[in-house]
Amino acid sequence: MTLRTSAPLLFKATAPKALFGDEVPNPAAVPQPKASRMKGSYHWMNERALSIFSVPILATAFIYGAHPVNDMLLGIVIPIHVYMGFQQVLLDYFDLRRWPVVGRVLKYALVAITGLSMFGAWRINTTDVGLTNYFSRIWNANKNKKSSE
Repeated sequence: MTLRTSAPLLFKATAPKALFGDEVPNPAAVPQPKASRMKGSYHWMNERALSIFSVPILATAFIYGAHPVNDMLLGIVIPIHVYMGFQQVLLDYFDLRRWPVVGRVLKYALVAITGLSMFGAWRINTTDVGLTNYFSRIWNANKNKKSSE
């Protein structure tokens, strides 16, 4: 007994199409990155170290409240942590070999956004109430609005 059906194939297998043409690109023509076994390892260790480093900083903010040194550390650690996470997303979904222009544009946009967010955190810390009080005000804004009514 076989699992064949009597109906003909509904979909015929076709060769994959390139993004902007009818020809499949030659795999030998695609530039290959230089092999490095340690690159991913260092990246992983840096992500873990940053995650471990951020735990006491966040715990200090929750337990003791606002402090200028802790606010500055939050303004550095959180944007770098977010940068590393989004960098992995870009590396997974917008590989530079497959998306050379879009990948580079997104990579530089991520660097610019991270720099701007660090600058914004620095401005909040130096000219305003600090990140801890800033987020506390945002978190409690709806509660304060209801109590004043």
